[in-house]
Amino acid sequence: MNEHFQPPMRKKRDDEPFQRLREMVDQFFDEKPIRKMFETLDEYFHETFSRSYIPIDIHETAAEYVITAYLPNVNRQQIQLEFHEKVLQLTVYSDETLETTDEQKQIYKKRRMHHRTTRSIPLPYPVTEKEIQASFENGELVIRLPQKKKYIDIN
Repeated sequence: MNEHFQPPMRKKRDDEPFQRLREMVDQFFDEKPIRKMFETLDEYFHETFSRSYIPIDIHETAAEYVITAYLPNVNRQQIQLEFHEKVLQLTVYSDETLETTDEQKQIYKKRRMHHRTTRSIPLPYPVTEKEIQASFENGELVIRLPQKKKYIDIN
């Protein structure tokens, strides 16, 4: 047999079996009530979980162990740092008041929100409270510990 096998070519047709089903599903999700529901869910999850995470970077040098927490839109007064044995507890508090007024400048809707976000940061080795240094500037909390690891040179 000198002939090579050729798989059958699929014909492009507009009337594929699931084409109508795809159109119906697309139409369903484009309907205003359903779209609004998804937008509301997106907004809820964004508001709920965007404030509940404190991103940090950790790096170490021969002289120190450095933890950097990124806290944009946070004031120094909103930050609390606690030390418990081998764990640092970083807590950010925020109080927010939203008011809606009418044309006569009278408040007809007032909403207060209190948020507390906490992150526990395990330390790599025991330190004393006096050895921990922390500074806050431009939305970055920098925590410095002295390096206690002993590095051995390899020849």
